[in-house]
Amino acid sequence: MPEGPASAHYAVSGAWVCHVGKVRRANEDACLAGTILSADSLDTPAAVRVARGPWIVAVSDGLGGHRGGAEASHTVVSALAGCKRVTPHSITDLLHRLNRHLCERGAKDSELAAMGATIAGLGCGGRGLFAFHIGDSRIYRWENDALVQLTRDDSEAEDLIDLGLLERTADKRPGFLHALTQAIGGRTVAEEIQIHIQPLRVAQCTRFIICSDGLTDMLAAAEIETLVRGERAAAGVVAALFSAAMEAGGRDNITIAVVDVEPA
Repeated sequence: MPEGPASAHYAVSGAWVCHVGKVRRANEDACLAGTILSADSLDTPAAVRVARGPWIVAVSDGLGGHRGGAEASHTVVSALAGCKRVTPHSITDLLHRLNRHLCERGAKDSELAAMGATIAGLGCGGRGLFAFHIGDSRIYRWENDALVQLTRDDSEAEDLIDLGLLERTADKRPGFLHALTQAIGGRTVAEEIQIHIQPLRVAQCTRFIICSDGLTDMLAAAEIETLVRGERAAAGVVAALFSAAMEAGGRDNITIAVVDVEPA
């Protein structure tokens, strides 16, 4: 079926923060809201508001060392920012092309070897609202006063759980199981990747949390849920989550977007 024209089905508003954390020397995360993107280290939440579509809100976590990771995540969100047609097909096609591009760049430049990035985001366009991701950046939905994880990490830990070799717990994932099974780029030779796409239905204002593993490796899901429940304003949720992740050690770059999506 051919894609229809981009249309504004939903408005989005909220806040984000993108920060280097306490330990890393450089920020390899990047985020996007509409046409606004950032890879700077923000100390306080910045506002997100897009009244008409098409739009994308996304978080990307760079891989492959300081320069390679930072360039990879910025390349991904910049390409998404320039996407004129926001549909599951167009985003999937774009991320496949980016995967080949990052692998080729990393193979040609030793300083960018294994450059790659995760991506997790919401898209609104001619096919309505949808979530997309690859890697271990996550999307949560706040539903019935509870936090629901919409994404499955592309990680060794998840594969072991699926095989029955590891028990899923409510705690943070063990450090030795952080290895990704796929990302955008991250290899010397491009391999086929699977972009995860989920159509979303939103009948009333609904809150989503999009984040890099700088949050989820510092806080267990129950801790995140408690903090989300305790704050009304999106900026307040972002500030509370960021503060807690920093207090827990801030060992990685931390990017958090809390957005409210409602029919326009």
